[in-house]
Amino acid sequence: MSAGVTFERVYHALKEELGSGRYAAGQHLEPAALSRDLNASITPVRDALHRLAGEGLVETPRGEGFRMPLMTEVGLRHLYRWNAGLLDLAARGRSGPEPTGRGEDSEPAGAAGAIETTEHLFLKVAARSGNPEHGATIATLNDRLRAVRQVELALMADPLAELEPIAALLASDTLPGLRRTLAAYHRRRERLVGELVAALVAPR
Repeated sequence: MSAGVTFERVYHALKEELGSGRYAAGQHLEPAALSRDLNASITPVRDALHRLAGEGLVETPRGEGFRMPLMTEVGLRHLYRWNAGLLDLAARGRSGPEPTGRGEDSEPAGAAGAIETTEHLFLKVAARSGNPEHGATIATLNDRLRAVRQVELALMADPLAELEPIAALLASDTLPGLRRTLAAYHRRRERLVGELVAALVAPR
């Protein structure tokens, strides 16, 4: 297998692992152990970790190697408010091109389905602005919030049902209602930041 192909495999596998909730916030990531898990040499693992650090999914504290990003209540609120603000701004725009990804007829079920549906809906909202930078930034926030959303699932009664009004308002182009519903979605999560952060930093 070529070096480029190996790197892409390792990068995508690591990215999926980081978003799965397997690692606690702030947990040290050991390239040698990861290389064994991924059946790859240490070089593509290190290269992938550096790329993920550039995307905000890994931190590289000076002299301490790699770790999962630290998470605080203030930091999580900032992420939620940044996500909410971008979506609200994009929702004011005219309908733009559909984002690439799964179709509406292939909605997955269960916990993974709620996360994937959230990410897809938010990309659709971002596409309304007609500015691809909105989509790129929301895609990055989706990645950074994926592990958080894994924890949200344990605290929310019915996450898929919560997404239904967002999807309906987006489909009907009911923009004032969409903006209010998106704001309420993020306010609910801000009320849970203490519990969310406690779960994120708990040892695995």
